[in-house]
Amino acid sequence: MAISIEKISKELEIPEDQLIKYGLKAFLEKELILTKEDISILQERYRVKEIKELEEKIKKKEIPSHPAWEDLIQWENILKQKNKLDSLLGTLV
Repeated sequence: MAISIEKISKELEIPEDQLIKYGLKAFLEKELILTKEDISILQERYRVKEIKELEEKIKKKEIPSHPAWEDLIQWENILKQKNKLDSLLGTLV
């Protein structure tokens, strides 16, 4: 059963635009949590705090380059996504 924003707005007595803003904020916050969890997994896997530390470990051959290089690229992409989410959240506040 589909439910409309209009119906929820009326039932909860919250203006539609405010309800949409709440929904977007909740979505962005959840996605931000997921990106932080993804980063945390990589930090734990390689025992590093920052992406540069991982890159240094790879270059110094302290860890095998495969799959570390792929994880490094993934980490870079996660950081880009995190920055987008942070920026979008900032516009909602």
